[in-house]
Amino acid sequence: MKKIKIGLIGAGFMGRTHSTAYKSVNNIFGDDYVPELVVVADVNSDNAKALAEKYGFKRWTTDWHEVVSDPEVELVDITTPNASHCPIAVEAAKYGKNVYCEKPLSMTAQEAVNATKVVEDAGIVTSVGFNYVRNPIQQYVKELIASGELGEVVNFRGMYDQDYYNDPDQKHEWRMFKSASASGALGDLASHTLSLSQYLIGDIAEVCGMTKIIVPERPDPKDSSRMLPVENDDVVQFMFNFANGACGTIFSNRLAAGRKMSLGYEIQMTNGCIVYNQENQNQVQIYRHDDPKTERGFKTVLIAPGHGEYDKFYGGAGICLGYADQKTIEVYHTLQCVAEHKPYEIDFRFGMKVMQVIDAVLESAETRQWVTVK
Repeated sequence: MKKIKIGLIGAGFMGRTHSTAYKSVNNIFGDDYVPELVVVADVNSDNAKALAEKYGFKRWTTDWHEVVSDPEVELVDITTPNASHCPIAVEAAKYGKNVYCEKPLSMTAQEAVNATKVVEDAGIVTSVGFNYVRNPIQQYVKELIASGELGEVVNFRGMYDQDYYNDPDQKHEWRMFKSASASGALGDLASHTLSLSQYLIGDIAEVCGMTKIIVPERPDPKDSSRMLPVENDDVVQFMFNFANGACGTIFSNRLAAGRKMSLGYEIQMTNGCIVYNQENQNQVQIYRHDDPKTERGFKTVLIAPGHGEYDKFYGGAGICLGYADQKTIEVYHTLQCVAEHKPYEIDFRFGMKVMQVIDAVLESAETRQWVTVK
């Protein structure tokens, strides 16, 4: 049994989500890697204190510097707003701490490049919270594509639509300021779709995109009579080419009426097709063109033992996993890599590549031209 001592920075929704995963991971995966909750930090003292008491952290603080410099902490877990991700990660690396950071990794691609160099030079283990990649059915899809059974990838059509901002009277949030979040639907939602394309197919070489703000201002949460500007994209769409020659499109809308968790893709291949949507996260549709002509059609594959880590949860097929289970799997892989001091496949370099695509899309939307991903 190897204990990994955790310092969490950020006591909001994602901080609670990570803490829940730490509490669940040993019940699911056994006691090989045991998280020990040492300290939690948040600028809001009430939130820090409440989370520490609920999840059993030894102590709490309002100063994140105390977490990264704490000699007892081995893994710094960052669940703060976007603008603080890289500054905290870089400081943690100076103290030799391993880093687990929520997505998106940074505000800009250059910031991600700089942070990736720092953490790699420091020789620490890093992890980025693209938890939808950790759905066991995505590992099945990745293996199916790699097997060549369905031929070569021709086209990736991805989306991530939600309607949580569909009401124009909904209050303004920090995510709508460029200074706090950089992009809008692109960085918040489409980054998850990009993580799936990166994981399943590979690097994107060039993009051509557009962005649009649908609701230009929203009520100030502190004073509803005052309106604040919406500075980043409500809608984004872009075409792209993969480095391996396949092409693709991604569309994302944070005001998409009726869409709750419509994160998905259609992967068209030379001898088949794969269709997935997170609203039905426990199944995937597979078409095989070499099936008998009388039987050709999309077939539903239910999540089952043999798909990633599914059998750690259940022994029979079709029993549904959920959002928290994906996070628990992510936490397990992160702890394992920290304990064994080995690279994690969804690391800072992975997150950096996603940011490089995001920046290229923003540049393309501004210049109205195709842009090479740097």
